[in-house]
Amino acid sequence: MSKYSFLIISFFVILSASSCKRHKMHKKDIVAVDTLASQPMKAEKPVLVIDEGNKVETSKKEVETPSVAKIDVKPAEIDFKYLNIKSKVNFSSGGEEQSFPVNIHIKKDSIIWLSIVVGLEGGRGIITKDSVIFLDRLHRTYYKYDFASLSKQFNFNLNYDLVQSILIGNMPIKKRETDVVEKQDGNFVIKQKEGFVRIENSIAEANLKLQKVNASDETGDSKMEIDYSNFLTITDLIFPQDIKAKIDAKKDGKVLQTSINLQHNKIEALDQSPGFAFSIPKSYVPK
Repeated sequence: MSKYSFLIISFFVILSASSCKRHKMHKKDIVAVDTLASQPMKAEKPVLVIDEGNKVETSKKEVETPSVAKIDVKPAEIDFKYLNIKSKVNFSSGGEEQSFPVNIHIKKDSIIWLSIVVGLEGGRGIITKDSVIFLDRLHRTYYKYDFASLSKQFNFNLNYDLVQSILIGNMPIKKRETDVVEKQDGNFVIKQKEGFVRIENSIAEANLKLQKVNASDETGDSKMEIDYSNFLTITDLIFPQDIKAKIDAKKDGKVLQTSINLQHNKIEALDQSPGFAFSIPKSYVPK
């Protein structure tokens, strides 16, 4: 199991940010959508006035011009204590293809634990607020990263919340007051900018769930698309079972296409911890 495979499984948001080059669900009955139209704004229009001495002067007269309606939407997010998820990952890039199962345990806003088991456990990873660590059990090595250095490397604010949101179908970057919201074909589109990356989030009007994320760098050389589908309702929470990411990135004048499909086959919302056992054996070598 390669280092790249580990990154793909739980951390493909980082791969997406790299490709782009610098680039609570609350219960349904408490989610509200409001469309607010502001009052018409007055603008001054120049008017020509000719006086008795045939002198031409310019005065200003107030006229009313309609303003653009402001759309206020609150995307539905998954709220939980613990999650136990069994998934399958399909990955293809540059002629390489891999497929493997992964077990994921999440403690909300705290820990993401992963295990790849194909007969025997091939790898284990843990993501916390501060760091990302992966054990390659086949080669007895481990990889350790911290979010501060990763953010600096990619010139993109990478953090735990971003990874958690990608895995469960919340908006990767929470909606901000400065974000632009538009209505398009039955969806709300929330437009954001983070560093050199432009992001569009498509939110379904029917249930306010995230359906699609499009991101691209300012040069247009790299872009990413994430689709969420096959939604499942569990104890009043709506989860996407299928997450499909497509990444196009230019490298050496050529476009490298990467496809990552994550299929959640089992999702449990728990009140008790599913377990987060993790340690680095003394015999393992850092890479």
